[in-house]
Amino acid sequence: MNGRLGAVLGFGFISLVSSAAHAGGLTLPGSGAISTSRAGAAIVSADDGEALSLNPAGLANVKGTVVTVSAAIISYAMSFTRTGSYDPLDAADTAYEGTPYPTVENNAQAPLGFGSFQPVPVIAVATDLGGRLGKLRLAAGLYAPNAYPFRDMTNGYQFNGPNMNEPPPPSRYDIYTQEGAIIIPSIAAAYRVLPQLDVGARFSYGFAHVKSTVALWTGTQYDEDVGKDVLFSADAKGTFPTFGLGLTYRINKAISVAAAYNYALVIHAKGDATATNGPRVGIPDPIKIGPVSPGTPTRCAEGSTFDSQKVCVDFQIPMSATVGARYQFLDKNDQPRGDIELNIGWENWGKRCAGTGTAEYEDPSCTSPGVYRVVVDGEPYLDIDQDGTFESPVGRLQTSFLDHRLKDVWTARLGGSYILPAGENSVTLRGGVGYDSRAAEEGWLRADIDGMARVTTTIGAAYTTKRFQINVGLGAIFAGSATNEGNCNPTQANQGCAGTGDDQPLEDRNGPDPINPLSEPFNQAENPVTQGTFKGRYLLGMLGASFWF
Repeated sequence: MNGRLGAVLGFGFISLVSSAAHAGGLTLPGSGAISTSRAGAAIVSADDGEALSLNPAGLANVKGTVVTVSAAIISYAMSFTRTGSYDPLDAADTAYEGTPYPTVENNAQAPLGFGSFQPVPVIAVATDLGGRLGKLRLAAGLYAPNAYPFRDMTNGYQFNGPNMNEPPPPSRYDIYTQEGAIIIPSIAAAYRVLPQLDVGARFSYGFAHVKSTVALWTGTQYDEDVGKDVLFSADAKGTFPTFGLGLTYRINKAISVAAAYNYALVIHAKGDATATNGPRVGIPDPIKIGPVSPGTPTRCAEGSTFDSQKVCVDFQIPMSATVGARYQFLDKNDQPRGDIELNIGWENWGKRCAGTGTAEYEDPSCTSPGVYRVVVDGEPYLDIDQDGTFESPVGRLQTSFLDHRLKDVWTARLGGSYILPAGENSVTLRGGVGYDSRAAEEGWLRADIDGMARVTTTIGAAYTTKRFQINVGLGAIFAGSATNEGNCNPTQANQGCAGTGDDQPLEDRNGPDPINPLSEPFNQAENPVTQGTFKGRYLLGMLGASFWF
């Protein structure tokens, strides 16, 4: 037993340090190897450590002690081809002016993964303490949402690099690079209220770490001159409480139904930000971001300097609810030989905060899954004398709202298994299909979040003995191709996209504009930068094990 437990904990440590998360991609089906190989159709059938995140009521089936170490291993291939061509520049002549925008591909390397593949772990221990708990079961562990937040949309471009004639990535105002990690340590309890009814609850306190880099406007630069861009990088961390509830009801030996609810992950992250000026920023007077002026109250945290500024990033992974039904195929001895399960889910990505698009939310503590609220405690300073001394602040940086214009998502998962005897042991075959509705409104697909509709297909297998089960699987998620229609390219003389020569109100715009932190959101110039075609797909691997003691 000690040898097995050491192997379990060793594999668990590897999965733990392979952190994974959200903050840049909508969540994917499942949690761990078993449920992911069923395309996520598992809220009724989950009965080991994966139930910690899927449906804590499933823990009521635990006998003795079960240790689960499991992971979905995810890679995301995505490309964006922006409509149109590079603008002629007012301040410079470049070889790429007038050429069509190139296709930009996500070339992210998972920081703690294998190339582009990132493990997303589930590690849990559930027990009845040798029967001393009666009908009560307890569990503890951690998990991460199945997602892929990593982005490298640079096409190899180096900001302020040696070759200013190299075309900059057309996705830079949406996202340049991005990483994210969310780990959710949890405890849970399940209780068999009636012979047919199990209930469960999970209580969690999670940790989030987000890093992103994006290009900003420093004025009304309709020609999108990379030399006038500011490359803004933020690195922020936060903690959050959350919880989940579930129940399972057995109608008879073959048919069971279940429901699960997961509260939102409300994240208020704090950290540091840096701004790197392009070579044509601040002409004729050099400009640099520095601390807020003495006597000016901070909105995020104290400690901003000319080298880095304090930043707060507020966002949310939304609440969700799932219902499911399962039918088990029984042999002549009423032992299960296989099952089929259908899950229908809802995810509240469309939740918005009152006041979005103004200078501030009506409730500053509000968070939204579709809008990242970014506050930087800094002010731009001018070097009027051009002597290297930045002494003249010109107004604090505005709150930025990175809008993704998301809507609620509906999901359908159909999965199942079939058990084949193998002497005293058994082999289980699994598979599933799933569908997620589109999250982004028309015109609002973006590279930093996958908002397309998706189809999931998975297969898997398990080898089960009296003491352990090994689980493996493969899968693919197809988003296909989707286009933000339009080819609007405003100029100083012909602004907006409605043909009137004026900017449209924020709520009427058909896509995001570059962020300009010197301008209040409702004064942001209309200049859509994500019109074009997105293509995406995920590849999945699953690997895990459960051990019974």
